Amino acid sequence: MHWKFDPFFSIDILHEKYPPAGIGQAAPFAPDFSVEPTPETQKRLLKMGWVFKPRPQGGGGTLYAEKTIRPDGSAQLSARPATNEGFSFLLRLNRAAIMAETVPYDQPTASFPPFSGLARLLYFDNLDPVNIAPNTYFLMPGAAVALSDFASRNPSLFMFRATAAGTTQVEMEALEPSHTSTLFPLNPKTKSVEIKLPENGYRATQKPVNQSEIYFLSDETLPADTLGILRIFQPPGADWEPFRRYQIFFDQVPPPVD
Repeated sequence: MHWKFDPFFSIDILHEKYPPAGIGQAAPFAPDFSVEPTPETQKRLLKMGWVFKPRPQGGGGTLYAEKTIRPDGSAQLSARPATNEGFSFLLRLNRAAIMAETVPYDQPTASFPPFSGLARLLYFDNLDPVNIAPNTYFLMPGAAVALSDFASRNPSLFMFRATAAGTTQVEMEALEPSHTSTLFPLNPKTKSVEIKLPENGYRATQKPVNQSEIYFLSDETLPADTLGILRIFQPPGADWEPFRRYQIFFDQVPPPVD
């Protein structure tokens, strides 16, 4: 027997500033962004014999999985992820000035979250992608950065405080294939609760008012130039193969009208 590495999926970061090439040619990747596994995901990939290779020029990268080749030529994965296991990747800014050319970051508002991962993050996953070509998927439909797609960065033990009047409990729904939910009652005096959950993206819904937002919870310290978190799971209802290309597209600020 021998071994080989097969490409399993890629993550492509595109920006309207770098327009797509002609038919049959690869679209240029946005060098203002880079992608890399979080430290914990990197450890897990190494244990399984999976390798993520970022593009030297930026704009994404490709994950390769180790396979065992039998004498008859058939191949199988040397290791497989656990059921519902997700892998976390950081979307990082190589050039922060690009955000002034990106919708909707050019719209100044006191309540708009800063682009830095110090406070707020974009959250992406591949659980409901938009199929745009054979084995090619957008991880976010339409305009790339809507306010509802922001996720707060918090440690896995964090203090949740209600912001909506009448809230008595919060429902934390894991953004993973199982979509498990847990209800946490709030302290009636402080309208808050300390929550301990494993690393993942979560939709926190204040009950009974049903006001919600997305959080990404992690014990890891993320770099200050982190713009977003990407979570890649085994595609729902399918195996890891065939090779899939996941794309994130950012809209450019339109030129001023004379």
